[in-house]
Amino acid sequence: MKKSILRSVGLALSVAMLTGGLVGCKAKDSTASTSSTAAPAKAVEVVKPTSIKMTVDTTFILPENGISDITAAYKAQTGIDLQITQPVHNQYYEKLNLQFASGDVPDVLEAAGNNLANFAVNGALWDMSSAIAKSEVLKNVNPKYADAIKINGKSYAYPLQGGGGTINYIRKDLLDKLNLKLPTTYDEYIAMLKAFKTINVIPLSAAGVINTEVPYTIYLREFYQDAQPNFVKVNGKWVDGMTQPNMKAALERMKSAYADGLIDKEIFTNKTSSVRDKFYAGKVGLFNYWAGDWNRQIEINLQKAIPTGTVVAMPAINGVKYIERAPVGLAISSKAKNPEGIFKYLVEYMHDGKDGELLFTDGVKDISWTVKDGVAKKLPSKVDPKIDFPKIYLAPEFSITGFKSAIALDKRVTDSLAIFNKDSVAEPLLPASDILSKSTPDLFTMKNEDISKIVAGTLSVDDGLAKYAKDSKAMVDAILADLNK
Repeated sequence: MKKSILRSVGLALSVAMLTGGLVGCKAKDSTASTSSTAAPAKAVEVVKPTSIKMTVDTTFILPENGISDITAAYKAQTGIDLQITQPVHNQYYEKLNLQFASGDVPDVLEAAGNNLANFAVNGALWDMSSAIAKSEVLKNVNPKYADAIKINGKSYAYPLQGGGGTINYIRKDLLDKLNLKLPTTYDEYIAMLKAFKTINVIPLSAAGVINTEVPYTIYLREFYQDAQPNFVKVNGKWVDGMTQPNMKAALERMKSAYADGLIDKEIFTNKTSSVRDKFYAGKVGLFNYWAGDWNRQIEINLQKAIPTGTVVAMPAINGVKYIERAPVGLAISSKAKNPEGIFKYLVEYMHDGKDGELLFTDGVKDISWTVKDGVAKKLPSKVDPKIDFPKIYLAPEFSITGFKSAIALDKRVTDSLAIFNKDSVAEPLLPASDILSKSTPDLFTMKNEDISKIVAGTLSVDDGLAKYAKDSKAMVDAILADLNK
């Protein structure tokens, strides 16, 4: 599935360009025209859309938990019919590209990392640079968030929220049982995993030996450390991180741990959902996942199977940093008939720090939250009355506008974020390159297959890296020539 998803990015866009004239297409202007050049310029009136089609990857509230309540409230507040499509996470880009290829193009979509650059350079997205620059609603938002996802100096998407990142979550009840403290060095980390193995749990699980999208190394930071299976700058020049000396050391660490039974044998086929399920069932001692509200959710779900189970967020070990990804971007399709209206009534509205952001963060009063004795609190989930209502779409702890939810954040949320923020570094997007975009799916397949064979022990580290270097040479040489020109 990973291979087909990544290949679909380039393939479906190519089909869309051929069938729909994607590149070079300019959205129809749905604003009022200005007067003649002889007369003073008049303010351009933005026309309110009647409906907006939106395809999302970030977890939106599920239908059974009341997504219809949110879209109904949005329509009551704005008069706009919001139609939301949410593919299964690990099929998101495959389904999104099929929408483009079929002509059923969403007005608004999420895109991140290389996928954002790919859509942008292929003309699939509306350039919202001018709209952002003129926005009164967004003028006080720190520009670092929007700057982090610019492509060739232009904004083809606006940050949904802060990028965030992943940290290690450990079964604290198992640490206590084994009389262990949180590890602070790589040797202590490995010793902890070995101790987990002695009590018949999978010491560590992850969804693959390389993440399917950048940042590639977020789930296995202790093994990759300073190595990066992507293009990196060394002494001011772009190089392939797969060919650097630190990559050999990283793969030796991973291969050794796998051979010792410290890594889930199913790591090569795991999905993020299957890793979570294993942890919830009490089968796993440690896994790496998103900092923030996931800390709370993970412990709640673990305690359904293991009532005494507890979870602790682990600070990064010495010499290792967690990675803050570039924010997920909320983009407007170049096929949208009224991009200015969509920007104003959805992108700006969602980031207004007031009613719009409240709706997309906490939801509808007296449905997902209420005020009792002067204190705002979540109401029970419709799916499971034993737990609080989940976030609607935006996470309050990652707001970029300064919006403060009236609902106090759980201590598990703030603790995990404090650990992440202390021990993380931001990973920038690579420069936009059509050659890189077209080659990324095939390069990822090579990296994933060769790293998997090395870790599994069917190839030595030297042989696996030599195989990758030989198979990827033509593509890598072309990419580096483009990036370093």
